[in-house]
Amino acid sequence: MVLQHMFGSADSLITIDLDAITANWRYMDSLSAASTLTASVVKADAYGLGADVIAPRLAAEGCQLFFVMSLDEGIRLRHSLHLAGFDGLPIFCLSGCHAGQEKEYLANGLSPVINDLNQIARLGILAKRHDLAIPAALHVDTGMTRLGLSPDETDWLVAHIQDGADALEGIELIYLMSHMSSAEVESAPSNGQQLDAFKALRPFFAKARASLANSGGVLLGKRFHFDMTRPGVALYGAHPAGVSAASEKAELLHPVVKWDARILQLRHACSGEAVGYGGTHILRRDSLIATVGVGYGDGYPRCLGGIAVAQIKGHPAPIIGRISMDSMALDVTDMPETAIRSATTARLLGSHYDISMMAKDAGTISYEILTSLGQRPARHYLGNSCGSTIDCL
Repeated sequence: MVLQHMFGSADSLITIDLDAITANWRYMDSLSAASTLTASVVKADAYGLGADVIAPRLAAEGCQLFFVMSLDEGIRLRHSLHLAGFDGLPIFCLSGCHAGQEKEYLANGLSPVINDLNQIARLGILAKRHDLAIPAALHVDTGMTRLGLSPDETDWLVAHIQDGADALEGIELIYLMSHMSSAEVESAPSNGQQLDAFKALRPFFAKARASLANSGGVLLGKRFHFDMTRPGVALYGAHPAGVSAASEKAELLHPVVKWDARILQLRHACSGEAVGYGGTHILRRDSLIATVGVGYGDGYPRCLGGIAVAQIKGHPAPIIGRISMDSMALDVTDMPETAIRSATTARLLGSHYDISMMAKDAGTISYEILTSLGQRPARHYLGNSCGSTIDCL
């Protein structure tokens, strides 16, 4: 039950279940051998759900390693973990260390994921200047064609290592890693191809631990896990394959997010009247319309007008007309009079319509739905490490 006071001054409320996130982390961890470390990817503000709250909770659960994207995200996460009493946990920044960022990396105890030879050279000079070894991961591209050393760069580095040159002088290489391009598709030929390419490179970096698997890679099985896995979207309750993932592993992920909106107004409308911008929805009967306080300005996909269905007190409430920046219209004509007259909120995301279903209807992926959630909705966190709740209104 959603209590009105949780909305505070906002017109909608996103509820984030921290117990579900930690259960998902434990589940992903259980799929690997005991010797495999399960990290947590909390980039993009923990996929839009609040890294400052989620990362400390995962640390309390036993997560010992975190990934973010940028230096800025790394600094913020280091501060959040410090405030929660978790100092010294490794934080790796996937975009690497760029010119001018070196001092901040050292000052905040962050580890870069090296993506090209220039970064290797620059970090080597920094290490020599300060007489230290810089902990880092080396990202080699095995088929994603995005970040990481290109095949030519990798060949150059391997050749110099074979010739006895200390090509990684000053760098404490903690992990050799790569990223899978189609791990969410079990039958994708690229999965085996990338696995073979990665395994072929491992002997040249024998002192480094290995990491290949993202969420999809974890679900593919232990041969993809190596020494460390990097689940991301699965922690937040979505299978990387979306609604097409009708499998036992997908069903074992716990839903994390619910989204409720304030009912701003109820109004009767006559058959033949048009609803919303452009009058795209023409009523075919006398209707009762509920207007709720969420629109595309809150991160709700505009394209879902006339497609998605909300829920009020367990009853379906189809979205009709175009979704506006701040509101949308629900058809509640078929709801019992007593239910709609006493209702104060409508559920937009929940068991009736989850992140993956919304993503499918919007023609996108659950990752985009999560990271597009706006700042206007209040946030309510269920289940912190003390067993209570946290409100961020």
